[in-house]
Amino acid sequence: MAHRLFTVSEANALVPFLEGHLRRLQELQRQAQSHFEEMERIKAVGYKPDGKLILQRDFQDTRDAFDRSVAEANARIADINRTGCQLKSVESGLVDFPSVLEDHEVLLCWKLGEDALRHFHSPLEGFDGRRQLPDWALPQESSDPNANAS
Repeated sequence: MAHRLFTVSEANALVPFLEGHLRRLQELQRQAQSHFEEMERIKAVGYKPDGKLILQRDFQDTRDAFDRSVAEANARIADINRTGCQLKSVESGLVDFPSVLEDHEVLLCWKLGEDALRHFHSPLEGFDGRRQLPDWALPQESSDPNANAS
């Protein structure tokens, strides 16, 4: 299957969308982890003679909250995937964008907290091989305030 190739400008246009989704995904991940730990504590309380949890209702409420967090996270990940970019890590907020620089396939690389995309790496190197984009590859902002005026 062919994948979408991004220009630096196209990738940068997605940064606000990605930033909102990734911050929410990180929160959902924390919530899901908290709900999971709570379910483990509830199970540790013990079981009735009939095999049901002593705190069955509490467990079910927590399980429902866990399921809601996971469902929302999955929906947000699907939203990100539909753009054609590659979510590499929710924890570190790392996203790659397939692209071409000087006739070579590369991955433009953005990390949550960066205001714009300025890095790339080869598909084989990963984040450890991340390098600054050359100046010629970065979108040029006009110093003329009337440049876009019609």
